[in-house]
Amino acid sequence: MKRVILISVLCALTALLTAGVTAHRNPDASQEDFLLLIEEAESPKVTKTNTSWKGTVPAQADESEKVRLLDRGSVLTLDEEEYLAEVLLSEMPADFQTEAMKAQVVAARTFLHKKEESGKHGDADVCSSSSCCQAWTDKDGLKEKLGDAYERDFQKALDAVRATRDEVLVYQGALIDATFFSCSGGSTESAAAVWGGEVPYLQSMPSPGEENALPYKSSVTFQPEDLKKCLAADGKSPNFSGDPEGWIGDIQYTQGGGVSEMKIGGVSFSGVELRRLLHLNSTKFTVSVDGAGFSFEVLGYGHRVGMSQYGANEMAKNGFSYSTILTYYYQGVKIKSLSQISLGQANNP
Repeated sequence: MKRVILISVLCALTALLTAGVTAHRNPDASQEDFLLLIEEAESPKVTKTNTSWKGTVPAQADESEKVRLLDRGSVLTLDEEEYLAEVLLSEMPADFQTEAMKAQVVAARTFLHKKEESGKHGDADVCSSSSCCQAWTDKDGLKEKLGDAYERDFQKALDAVRATRDEVLVYQGALIDATFFSCSGGSTESAAAVWGGEVPYLQSMPSPGEENALPYKSSVTFQPEDLKKCLAADGKSPNFSGDPEGWIGDIQYTQGGGVSEMKIGGVSFSGVELRRLLHLNSTKFTVSVDGAGFSFEVLGYGHRVGMSQYGANEMAKNGFSYSTILTYYYQGVKIKSLSQISLGQANNP
């Protein structure tokens, strides 16, 4: 007998219906699909653009700011535009659409100055760890990663930085927490669903068209004894007696299609806990139990809060500008110049 616990399909439908998207829509995202989503989300003005890269942007003066980067115990001082270009090539594939790369740069610049404002790293503005701040790779590392394409790809990244010079994201006049991740698996999550605190601009949004992304789907299987060991890591004491097929109990879901709470062995685990304990790519998963063990089928990659990088690229392919991408994934925000805002002080939007 095989017991299958379906989560993602039901949750994806729920999320789409909640967002006002009809369940019968073609899963292959088209420009019309995105236009409807943007209109339904009451996003600001929709802008379409030519997404093909045209080459080098005329050189401009360096960003006035320097970045103090904490890297492996040392604080490095870097030009901000070069730092952002290196972050872009560390966080996003170099063959992504230009408008998606611009969106990533604005998010990364906002993230940098928000961290600088917080003073978290003392003498440094930000660190080089993606688990704490945002990924960064130095030029030697990028040359090794990109090979013969390094010069072309670095120039493309630098162009995206210069084309969005000084632009950041604000909500009610203050810099936002511009969180981003790789792949949503079809819908993003709200900040409240993952981190517990409500953030007006970090809400669950449909993110279609990601099905062909490499990190879209993954799977992992645990034998009963392995699952026991993993779940015991937090000091909880599930009841693992009886048939393993009976270990899985009630499941609750988030609006974004992930697991909110799941009972295993009579003990409640949050989806975030299970992702961490079982090293799953995201909280959006299904579980099936049979003779092969506990099989977790996972959609998406990352915490799924904020901007989906693969979703942004799909929007760019469909002709939408970086500003539309950003104001879709970060609801209610505005794009402003750093010179227009006072860091640490909420001004009129």
